[in-house]
Amino acid sequence: MEYLSLLNAGDGIYLFLFVVSVIAGIVDAIAGGGGLMTVPALLLAGLPPMVVLGTNRLQAVVGELTTSVIFLSSQPLPQKGLITGLVCASAGALAGSFAVSLIDKEALEVLLPVLMCAITLYSVMSKQLKSVTEAPAKMSSSRFMVLCGVSIGFYNGFFGPGTGSLWMIAFVILLGYTLRQASMMTKPLNLAGNVISLILFIVLGHVDYTLGMVMGIGQIIGSLAGSRFVISHGHRIVRPVFISVTVLMTAKLIYEHLWQTALV
Repeated sequence: MEYLSLLNAGDGIYLFLFVVSVIAGIVDAIAGGGGLMTVPALLLAGLPPMVVLGTNRLQAVVGELTTSVIFLSSQPLPQKGLITGLVCASAGALAGSFAVSLIDKEALEVLLPVLMCAITLYSVMSKQLKSVTEAPAKMSSSRFMVLCGVSIGFYNGFFGPGTGSLWMIAFVILLGYTLRQASMMTKPLNLAGNVISLILFIVLGHVDYTLGMVMGIGQIIGSLAGSRFVISHGHRIVRPVFISVTVLMTAKLIYEHLWQTALV
């Protein structure tokens, strides 16, 4: 591939991407949003946009798998309906991946910054996000997993940005989870959708395995550190990191939308 000449210019790019992935792994394990760092870093490496997305999915899957295993093995998570959620999230992501070429994304690109602004405001003002105890659930776990699994999974396969934030807010609002519990439960469900998307990128040949695994090793290190922070410090670290990530993502989406509008 032509872009390999850019990578061969020096081994420093591998070290750079490794360091970025470690930091992104820590942030992702705590509150999601590591892609805010890894995608721009891969673009700086000179990869084509589709290879950036595919390689980013590979390293993200490695990190989310690491975090999911740690959370599921270290804490008594409320696992009722989790299998249903994994199946529905996978099915939704598969449908979303196929719908990419059939549905116009423009409406979603306009709606997403508005949605992220709402999530950010809720994150800052909500008393439940500050709470260390669960609130009454507004629906059953099985119904939640079917509805949110299919809809958020579809969004993940179709578009992607902010999927982790959507899962976390859904757990807090609809099931009354604390933000710490929501952070833990989000990881395996988000992983299911990302695996489906990764398979599609692999089939299309848009994955750089060397860079993906270099970053994957960084993700493992970062995920180990980040998951330990969540287990040890809980809401004291999850809430401020989550708010910071949603603010940055909202600013990024608004900037991109305004930039695209200015170019038209």
